[in-house]
Amino acid sequence: MNRIALASIAAGLALSAAACQQQTAQQLNTANANSQVYIGALTCNVTGSSGYVFGSTRDLSCVFLNKEGTSASYDGKIRRFGLDVGTTRPSHVIWHVYQLAGLVGNPTSTDPTVLVGNYGGEQASVSAGGTAGGNWLYGGRNNQIVLQATQFRTSGDAGYNIAYGIAEISLTLKN
Repeated sequence: MNRIALASIAAGLALSAAACQQQTAQQLNTANANSQVYIGALTCNVTGSSGYVFGSTRDLSCVFLNKEGTSASYDGKIRRFGLDVGTTRPSHVIWHVYQLAGLVGNPTSTDPTVLVGNYGGEQASVSAGGTAGGNWLYGGRNNQIVLQATQFRTSGDAGYNIAYGIAEISLTLKN
């Protein structure tokens, strides 16, 4: 009986650890290949920052890989408003990108400029060595794009921070 309990606990821990590993853009695209609204993955390198109670600003350098395998590069900024206390180091975030027009029967876009624009929504994160957090943002050209990210990082060098509130992102296509 004890062996069964230990095996169950070990399997649960293994599944938990696997669930916390962040997928690559290619893995997300493969997993969502049949989706009518998912159009690709936006992978961003995010600069570190210090939060001063009310908010922070961080620079983004991103690459969008659509489901068809075409990529485009973007620069941007993420601004957080609300509770934001502490310091974070540079990080890497992968956003699921959804086009709302697909919900009403319009074809989804493969045009990289569809992501250019401003986004707003909510965010929450905690960093204490590692990081856990999530964002849900809406906007882009014609306000038809949703960016959703869940971040888990266990590397131990993420910094120490707690943030909850509103997030804004602006994206511009790199030349």
